[in-house]
Formats: sequence, structure tokens, C-alpha cells
Amino acid sequence: MALSTHKVEVVPISLEKHPNADTLSIVRVWGYTCVVQTREWEGRSTGAYIPPDSVVPDRPEFAFLSGRRRIRVRKFRGVVSQGLLWPAPPGSRIGDDVAEALGVTHYEPPVSWRTGGEDEPAPVPMPKYDIDSAYRYKDEFIPGEEVIATEKIHGANAAYLWRDGRLWARSHTAWKKPDPGILWWQCVAQNPGIEEWCRANENLILCGEVFGQVQDLKYGAGKGKLFFRSFDVMGLDGRFLDQTETIRICKDLFVPIVYSGPFDFEKIVALSNGPSLIPGADNLREGIVVGTAKERAGANGRVKYKFVSTEYLERAK
Repeated sequence: MALSTHKVEVVPISLEKHPNADTLSIVRVWGYTCVVQTREWEGRSTGAYIPPDSVVPDRPEFAFLSGRRRIRVRKFRGVVSQGLLWPAPPGSRIGDDVAEALGVTHYEPPVSWRTGGEDEPAPVPMPKYDIDSAYRYKDEFIPGEEVIATEKIHGANAAYLWRDGRLWARSHTAWKKPDPGILWWQCVAQNPGIEEWCRANENLILCGEVFGQVQDLKYGAGKGKLFFRSFDVMGLDGRFLDQTETIRICKDLFVPIVYSGPFDFEKIVALSNGPSLIPGADNLREGIVVGTAKERAGANGRVKYKFVSTEYLERAK
């Protein structure tokens, strides 16, 4: 699977005129747009691009952020700005990852349930599940190819497996011993469909999201309530099923489908915004995840990437 890199890469700079402000310019970085002060970037050929949901260090040079060190999406005179452009460190070249040099890390949202628990030996090897931004890798998609876009749920990553006569539960990074006091096993207790599915599909790994009373988007969940939706199924050989097959076997456990059809970048970007499609939810969606209908690899691994909603990123700027 493609692991999210969360890089801060050195990129080429080309200024475009802002339509509504003489002192501002637009810089396009892959599929992102970034609004900058023109006078600060005239004559510069490169810069370090810090994407949304990065966290900059508590240093004097970032004091202008007034303590809001998590980088978000903002609008400047009517134009959405995704992330922050920063002067590239001396000696760096286009393509270099300068996150460590700048002290930039990736934002990890807090989870309200207990998430510790004891790890246990893995029943099967499984790398950390993560996917990168489609704004960075939009060229991995072939224009017009069949894709499926699903709602990106805001919760905690999970995986479940029935093997050797028992159920196994996994957090984002490790398999966890049975413990009803931790998030992943409490989700099993509240959602019996997880174990039912795993028993019926032995030796297939059900990958998904635990959500509800987990993070700041609650999806209509009452106190202490947890939900689960799957977004992938993986075999013991590490290969993912085609999305069409995953949808067929997961049925109502599958995340809401936002779009199915030919890939169109602008159309799909627009679909990343809007209300959640989870029944009973009263919040916006965090974004969408887009993958090819038939599983295939690209230059960066799986051709499956996320579009985080600009409305979601902008709402708590």
C-alpha cells in the first residue's frame, strides 16, 4: 500500500496574478493552490511547500501565525489557499524533503477513547495503513478511467480479522489484545456486524474507520456511541480486493459512495465538500477518498488518494 509521506518538498515557484488583490499572487503546486504576498516571492525560483494539516515548530519565524501552528486552508480575497509556502533552506533542490530541517511534523488528531492497551504478536504482517493527498498525486489517475469516490470518515483507523478460531483487532499501527476498555474492541462490542462479517470471510482483513464519539465530527452519535465503516479488504498476501468486489462483499458496512464514474479532477475536487452521507449525521464530510474501480499500482504504489475537504480544513482556522 502507499504510505502517506507527509513531506515538505522543495517546489518550483511561478507567480500568477491574483484576480482580486494587487499585492497577492497565486502559486500552483501540483493540484494545490497557494496564495502568497507578491513582494516576498518575486525573484524566487523555489520554495518549500508545507501542506495543510502540517504543524510548524514554535519558533520566532512562525510568530506571525499567532500560535495557530497547525497549517490549514484559508481564503484570501476569494481564492482558496491550501497550505503555506516557505523559503527553501539554503542548498536544497527541487524534490528535496525539508520537513526535518524546518521542524515541520504532521498533525495527529486526539482521540477521546482510551487507545493504549497491550499489543500482541501479529497474526499476519500488515504495514501501517495510510494514503497520500490526491492534490499531490493527481497525475497518477488516467483522465476518464473508472474510479470510485467514497466519503472520508473522521475517526480512528482499524482492521479486523477472523483467523485461528478467533477475532483479531488492529489499531493504526499494532494488533491489540482483547480489551473492552480500548477503542477498537469496544467498537466490536457495539457493532456485532464486524465479527459476523469476519467469521463469514475468514482470512480476509477488514480495513475501516471507527467513528462517532471519537473526534470532533460526531456523525450524530450519542454519548459513548461508536460506529464502524469499512473502506478496503485485504488478503493475507497483502493484496487489496478491487473496490467493486469490496463493495459487493461489505454491503452495508461499506463507507458511503459519493461518486462512481470517469475520473475528472475538477469534478471530484468539488465533491470533496458537502454534508456527510452517514445516516443520521449532522456534520460536513471530512473529504473523499478516490481509487480506481479495478485495483492497480502506479508510480507511488496503489492508485488511491484522498481529497480532504477545504470546508473541513477552513472551518477551524
